Amino acid sequence: MLTFLGLPQRYALPFKSQTKIILHMLKKSHLLIASVIAFGSALHAEEAVAVVTKPVVQLPAALAVEVSEAELVELVGYLTAQGGGVATLKLDQVGIAAMAVGLGKGLSGELTIQDFPQDAMQAAFGQAQARAEAVQAEEAELPAIDPDGLEVIGLAMVAQSGLAQLGFGAEDASAITKGFIAGASVAEPDPSIEAKMPAFQEFIQARVTVAQAAAAAEGAAASKAFFAELAANTEVQSTESGLHYKVLEPGSDAKPTMEDAVLVHYKGTLIDGTQFDSSYDRGAPAEFPLNGVVQGFGEGLTKIGAGGKIILYIPSELGYGNNPRPGGAIKPGDTLIFECELVEIR
Repeated sequence: MLTFLGLPQRYALPFKSQTKIILHMLKKSHLLIASVIAFGSALHAEEAVAVVTKPVVQLPAALAVEVSEAELVELVGYLTAQGGGVATLKLDQVGIAAMAVGLGKGLSGELTIQDFPQDAMQAAFGQAQARAEAVQAEEAELPAIDPDGLEVIGLAMVAQSGLAQLGFGAEDASAITKGFIAGASVAEPDPSIEAKMPAFQEFIQARVTVAQAAAAAEGAAASKAFFAELAANTEVQSTESGLHYKVLEPGSDAKPTMEDAVLVHYKGTLIDGTQFDSSYDRGAPAEFPLNGVVQGFGEGLTKIGAGGKIILYIPSELGYGNNPRPGGAIKPGDTLIFECELVEIR
């Protein structure tokens, strides 16, 4: 998950706002525990209200400084802990160290998430959730998380954070875990980080660019093989744009145009079966203007009438291309498959 995205240089934000945005992007990539993240988000929301109701004094931004690569790698660990909301668990140094051990083992390849049975994972996150709820309730005595559970959580953070995709590995484990321990030990980021942010953004953006290119190439190769196989299916039709589709039920004779809005039920998956969206799961169809959605989706729905059903096979260039939403299931170069039911033409 490529969520370590630096901010464009044209945005000159105050340090606290800039840091919060980066931490928010990092936070979205972690599977720490839903309640922990929600609690951390609630704290940030309270601060945002305070900003609205109190006068804001704009202080001059600190001058940018040169930062060594070793410091930048350490800062990755620091912001990973901050973005993951680890400090909200109020762990002691022994507990933080145990989580850092899992993080380090995951980075070094010594352990993977598959090395732990499902019940061990559930127990670890169950303990974390219980502790987060106790912190939120301001209980005097907090439930413990056993060291093995903390190690599992640290390992899960590696699996879900995208660190490996950004090229961080065994050679970076020591620096990242050092930064992680520092970041997990404080509730608010160190103000001295402000001057390092321009260098950090440049450092991470370079890795994001490389990782996105690699992901796009992998997605393109998988899509090419998928469409080659699809071409042999005589029930599947294609258009000049590259859209492939299979009409299950044609529906009414009147079909929508790209200027129409439609009410549609749909389920979206990737070619490996991963579901990324579903109006069926939400319990209600969605209304879209056909010229306001991705090209392949809009074009595909013009092939059926009201009451019709269709499967759309949308190549990346007619979908989200190499720039899908950061942190989502859709990766650069991914082919999209939509099973659609056209309820009504508006």
